[in-house]
Amino acid sequence: MHIHKSLKGSTAGNHWAFREGTVFLNHGSFGACPLPVISEREKLLRWIESDPMEFILSEYFPLQTSAINRMEHFTGAEPGSIAFVENTTVGINTILHNLPLKPGDGVLVTDHEYFASMNSLRVNAKHKGASVQLINLPFPVVSEDEILDAFADAVTPSTKFALIDHIVSSTGMILPLKRIINLLAEMGVKTVVDGAHGPGQVALCLKELGCLAYVGNCHKWICSPRSAAVLYVNPDFQKDFLPLPISHLPDEFDTDMSPFQIYFRWNGTPDPTPALLVPFTLDFMESLSSRGWPGVMEENREKALHARSVICSALETDFPCPDSMVGSMACIPLDGYKPDISRKPDRIDPLQRWLKLEKGIVVPVAETGNGERHLIRISAQLYNDPEQYNYLAEALVEFRESVHRN
Repeated sequence: MHIHKSLKGSTAGNHWAFREGTVFLNHGSFGACPLPVISEREKLLRWIESDPMEFILSEYFPLQTSAINRMEHFTGAEPGSIAFVENTTVGINTILHNLPLKPGDGVLVTDHEYFASMNSLRVNAKHKGASVQLINLPFPVVSEDEILDAFADAVTPSTKFALIDHIVSSTGMILPLKRIINLLAEMGVKTVVDGAHGPGQVALCLKELGCLAYVGNCHKWICSPRSAAVLYVNPDFQKDFLPLPISHLPDEFDTDMSPFQIYFRWNGTPDPTPALLVPFTLDFMESLSSRGWPGVMEENREKALHARSVICSALETDFPCPDSMVGSMACIPLDGYKPDISRKPDRIDPLQRWLKLEKGIVVPVAETGNGERHLIRISAQLYNDPEQYNYLAEALVEFRESVHRN
């Protein structure tokens, strides 16, 4: 049996339920729900199950409306422009299904796009006779201007739309989103944003972005229960914008909600607790910093920058992007690391497996450039502590030295 070094993390870590001996540095993948939120969810579930019909018919809609209003305020969206969906993958599929693609149209996307969003784009484009135009996103990158140049160079006369990340999943890089959207708009290209990592990691003002639509998870950096994501659709794009499953229609309700929101408010019988608990989760996370949400975001960013500095120094490698492109995640290139990995669905990188089994460290090893380059992607959440990143740096040096010895 392996003995894991126990690093409990920050004092805020007492609000999370991590197993003893686990150093959790992978908040970015699936989030982690705080204990008070779990307890509140249990209360809500008991309330629902005490009289399901009464709750669904009488209590659900007012609570849902309150949660939507709160998210519109938190994300800086226009009234009537926010709905909840299960996750970003559902949201991207919904947006692309509604995108008015015509045969011959081109859609820009970078080669760093998350696989699920990329797959949805390819399927929808093929079905509608459109083409996917791939951008080779610079990495490492010295300045944001390199990113802008790559987008500008990729636009062709057929390009009508773009699907772009706000924060790249594999590297954690924050793209210069507003600058990209403005640049593409000047070239006649409309933008859809995969903002899976946006809400809770960076401040948002969706009504000022100028994109057609934006979707981001609540279970990641907001820390809500899983299966809640915010779908923003620009009011100019809402006409005839439909959910994937059709249930209720706008003319069935007399309400202040927009037709777009009515289409999305009740499609079958869901587990409503993840979305309904978003306001409670926002309040709880905000209470953990004396500066509220701005403080939460800044503290996480400072941790991520510190972690990147410590690990890059230990591995004697350069920063892969400027500080301005770092939020609550950061990546560190693993120069010279080229593992032989099978393509099975359950494959796990050897280094990732070793870190978990030998050191108790949970952190992903990601790929860029079609597997040509590997990197560690660390996350920073309030429960993490600088000593955890020091421990990871020591472990990476130990692994590298053991590989060289063999």
